Parts: sequence; structure tokens; C-alpha cells
Amino acid sequence: MAGQVIERGKDRFIVRVFLGRDGGRRRYLNKTVHGRRRDAERVLRDLLAARDRGDLLTPSRVPLGDFLRRWLADYAAGAVAETTLASYAATVRVHLAPALGGVPLRNVSAQAIQRYIGQKLQAGLSAKTVRYHRTILREALAHAVKWGLLQKNPADPTDAPRVVRREMRVWDEEQARVFLGEAKRQSPYYRLYLAAILTGARQGELLGLRWEGFDATFDRLAIQRTLYRLGGRLLLKEPKTAKARRTIPLPQSLVEALGALRAEQEERRRMIGDCTVGLACRVAACAHWHDFGLIFCQPNGKPLHAHNVAQRDFRRVLSLDGLRRELRAKGVPEEALPKPLPRVRFHDLRHLCATLLLSQGVHPKVAQELLGHSTVSMTLDTYSHVAPALAVEATRLLEARLFCGKAAAGGGW
Repeated sequence: MAGQVIERGKDRFIVRVFLGRDGGRRRYLNKTVHGRRRDAERVLRDLLAARDRGDLLTPSRVPLGDFLRRWLADYAAGAVAETTLASYAATVRVHLAPALGGVPLRNVSAQAIQRYIGQKLQAGLSAKTVRYHRTILREALAHAVKWGLLQKNPADPTDAPRVVRREMRVWDEEQARVFLGEAKRQSPYYRLYLAAILTGARQGELLGLRWEGFDATFDRLAIQRTLYRLGGRLLLKEPKTAKARRTIPLPQSLVEALGALRAEQEERRRMIGDCTVGLACRVAACAHWHDFGLIFCQPNGKPLHAHNVAQRDFRRVLSLDGLRRELRAKGVPEEALPKPLPRVRFHDLRHLCATLLLSQGVHPKVAQELLGHSTVSMTLDTYSHVAPALAVEATRLLEARLFCGKAAAGGGW
């Protein structure tokens, strides 16, 4: 019998589909359906059609590794962004499949998954990374349940590792000024760094900015896409959330800096000429101009490589080599030279912007809109380190308001 509907009480049916033999034993897929008999019969027809197409796998025979690869191809490839899919696939290939891939799908247990979590933590992976592994595995196994390959998800009862929020490293105002001064002297990406600090935009958002979104008349900038590189390919995609797609006001200094950058690009384009092949040109060293319309780009107009900017130029600016060299040439003794700036990531320029905004008393809702966070609570949770200083300032202002700027006398109210 290919399949059958078995009544198991009022409005409850078991749909059973024959999947074949495994070592002489007959294997079935059983699925509980609540509703009318016609609903169960429709599920039976769908399952039989799926079995005939080869979309139903026998749980006893399928190793978890094979299932995960099938899940990536059948579900994830059409449901998530390319960058997310690449991350999923790399996690499966490098971590999940080598550790758990040989276990038959039906034998994957909560204990085995919990053991995997502990082993990865002991191997030195961060709690955040291991938590991500569990999330991928849990989502994949949830589809195994949905597709009738498992009765329950063995990842559900496991405990995700607790992520300890690391202390955010941000510069103070003086360090920010030193950084911008060094970048202005030494770096071709000074305007990029200035925009990062003054707007709080993410690196991918900055690299995806186009001149069509820059309004010098009303001093504003539209953030509409994010630039990614994946496997040598260039991806320009919309931000993940509606809040991340935003138009932000610009301070005058940044408007003037971008205006100067635009004039420089136009002059360079005039000097080197347009590439005759256009945007389809694949010559990496082509010296002619490629009109991608990007605000921040290579000297030939092509998109910047985020990794190169962060790992080469950004770190060089942090070292303050240019400033130290100039001072050394003026006779400043070595012990009096400024120390390199504290090592931070490019993304920490966004944190610097947010910290400065909140510490200056900018309303969290305004900061949320500028940063493109989905909620105000996300802004407050991310930058909770600013709260103690704000609390001190708030009590000072309250005292000044109640006592007209004079401290309360007599030790009481």
C-alpha cells in the first residue's frame, strides 16, 4: 500500500506513506493531521507526490550532513540573501557537517547537539559564534519536522550559550579629532572616515552610497543600498530593514567635503577618460574611469574593497605614522611623540557617532532614526554604556531646575 489515512479520534487522522525498505524492514512516514478527512486525504496526496519526486527522504538512511546540504539547496537558497546563504553553507561545511554530519538524521539527539556546543566553546569559538551554529541547526531541523522527517526538533531543548556583551571600545572626542587630522594628512579616504563618524552609517552603506542620493541643496543624504562582495562578485542590495533605508541630514562640513570630492572625481574622469567597455569591464588594472556613480570609490571609479580599506589604510591611520614622522623631523624627542590610537574596527566609528550623540543629550529616538536601528530599544541596549553618564547629567539638571542653579542647602529638602 502506497499510503493510507487512519482515523485516530474526532477530527484527528494519521497520514501514512510507504517510503521503502531498509534492511528488510518497511519504512513509513507518519504525519498527524487535525481537521476533516478531506484535509488528511489532501495531505496524503501531497506527500505521495513529494515521494514520487524524490523530495521525501527516509530518515533512517539520511545522514545529517546530507540533509543539511539538501536543506541549503531546497530551502535556504530561495529564502535568504546570498550573503546569508554563503554564511550558512560555510558553517555547515566547516563545522556542523564534520562534527555531526555522519549521524543519521533520526538519531540526532539533544544531548549530541549540546555536546557539540560545549566542544566548540572549548575549542575557542566565541559564544556568539556557537549560538549562531545552534540557530542554523535548529532552523534546519525545524524543516525536517515540517517535512515529516522527524517527529520533534532535537535542538529545541538544548541551551544556547550565553553571550556576554563585550565592553564597547570607543574613542573620546580628542582621539576622534586626532584620527581625522591624521586621515586628512595621509589618507585618500578621509571623507569616508568623516562620513562614518558624522553619520554613523555602516561600512557597507557608505560604500554603496551614490551621488544621486546626495542633495547638496538641502544638506541630506539617502542611504538606499548596501555594498557587499561575495566570492569575487559585487552585490548591491537594499538594507535589511525599512528603518535602515533612510535619508539623513548632513552637517555643513560633510556637505563641503563631499562637494570637493565630487569635483575631484569629475576632474579625474576628465583626465583619464571613460572606459570604452563601460561597467562590463573586467580588467582589474584598467586605468580608465568606470561610472558606477559611487561617492566613495577607487581612483578609477570602481567600488572599494571594504577589507582592503579596513585592513590597510584604516590601520595605517591609527598608527599615526605620518604625524609621528613630522614631529620627529621637527626635533620632538621619541618619548614625547603621540602614541598610536587605540586599535578599533572600522565599524567602531559608527559606535563612536552613536556614543557622541547620546552623550550630548540627543534623544534616543533621533539617534535611532540616524543610525537606522529597527527600534529605540535596540539603540538603548546597544549603547547602554552611555547610560551612567547620562544619569549623572540628568540628576545635575534636575537639581539645577529645582533650586534655580544653586545646590540644596541644609542637607535636605
